[in-house]
Order: sequence, then structure tokens, then C-alpha cells
Amino acid sequence: MEKKKIAAQLYSVRKELAKNPEETFKALKEIGFEAVQLDGMRGHSPKEIKSLVDQYGFEIAGMHIKHDRFFHDIDGIIEEALLFNCKTIYDKYIDDEEQHLDGYVKTKQQLLRVQEQLKGLGFRVGLHCPEYDFNNQIEGVTVLDYITAPEYGLGIYAEPDTYWMSVAGKDPVEEFKKFSYRAPIVHLKDYKKGFDPKDMDNNLTELGSGDVRFDQIVRWGEANGVEYYCIEQDYSKIGMLHSLAKSFDYLLSI
Repeated sequence: MEKKKIAAQLYSVRKELAKNPEETFKALKEIGFEAVQLDGMRGHSPKEIKSLVDQYGFEIAGMHIKHDRFFHDIDGIIEEALLFNCKTIYDKYIDDEEQHLDGYVKTKQQLLRVQEQLKGLGFRVGLHCPEYDFNNQIEGVTVLDYITAPEYGLGIYAEPDTYWMSVAGKDPVEEFKKFSYRAPIVHLKDYKKGFDPKDMDNNLTELGSGDVRFDQIVRWGEANGVEYYCIEQDYSKIGMLHSLAKSFDYLLSI
């Protein structure tokens, strides 16, 4: 795997980014990252963040967009995506109040409408998958499977996440296999077995410190169209930048 395919999800450094964006981008560059995935501007203007992205030479490995914007702010999404020269956009997560059958149906219909509307501009629309997308089901399948299943030749891309799949008691290696050439960006977080699934303080850990078989994930990804392996660390005991550095070095080693 090439180094340039390893990206940092900026949600990981949300606090650092809010406080000092330039120092944050500088630190990520020093770790070795050449790509980042956007997750909001954290109180800064898109132009300011874009300037720093360019200054430090980062590629943009997709953008996470708030759920409601796909319903009410398509023009704003387009403007932001074009500013960052990134046409892979993900619904960050389905809002809690939409976590029911009607909400899932409505979400799929709207994301397909957006994909149909934007495909001529070269956009790819996808869905990120927190834990409830695996614990909840619709029509006998997971929410992610349902929403990304193609309809009439049009499909929503998946952004599978090793941690949330593990929280739901599933094997990420097997789950990833469903998304051959339909998951250009994947989320990597390690998971330690033996703790309560909701105990993120203890079951979420740096890559290589838990039980996810990342060697098999990467082998599958290299054969099935993965463009970026995005490291996300929601929580850290050793300092977020140290966690990201540890995960980066491990991923590079395999």
C-alpha cells in the first residue's frame, strides 16, 4: 500500500483544529500524512481551511457532510466540494431522529436523488456507518446494505468502518467483502474485545493494538478499489496526535 493512500479523518483532531488549525495541519504532516478527510470547518471559514490544506500539500480523501444538508443545502455542498476539489461526499451519519424505518427509506431516496442530480458533475455520494446502522435492520439487512444497494443502476457508495462493525458484533473482514469497488474510502479504527460494546474508553484503540485483522482488510482493499484508508480516532488515552502517529506507522508497516 502506498503511503499517500493513508488519510487522517479530521474528526479525530476536532479539538486541535478548532483551537489552532495551522498547528494541527503541520503536526499531521510531520506524522507523515499526505491526505485528510474533512469533517466540518470547526469554526473556521472553508477558505481558511483550504488555504492550509494547500500550504501543507494535503489531498482531500472525501468530505463528511451533515445529514440535513443533503436535504436542504445541495448548492452549498457543491460550492464547498468544488472549493476543495473533492467530489466524493458522504452523509456523515443519519440523524438520531431519523433512525427508524421511514427515516431510512427517506434517506435512501434523497441520497439517490442527489447522486442522480450530481453524477453529471462527477460527484460520488456515499454513507458513513456508525453502530446503529449495523444493529438496526430494514428489509432483513443492515441499514448500510439497504441504503447502498443499487436501484435502477444507481447506487450510493459505502464508507465501511472497522470499529462500528466490531461494536455490532460483526467481522469487519467479512462485512467489507460486500462492498467491492463500492467503497473508495474506508474507515479504520481498532477494537479490543472483552469490554462492553459501549465502552469506547477501553475498546477503542490505536491500529495494531486490538483485534481487527488489518492485514486482511488492506489486502482486500488493494484488490477491490480502495483509494484511501482513513484513520479515525474518536478518543485517545495517549494524546490524539500520538494515537494517529502510532496508527499511521502501524498501517504503513503492513
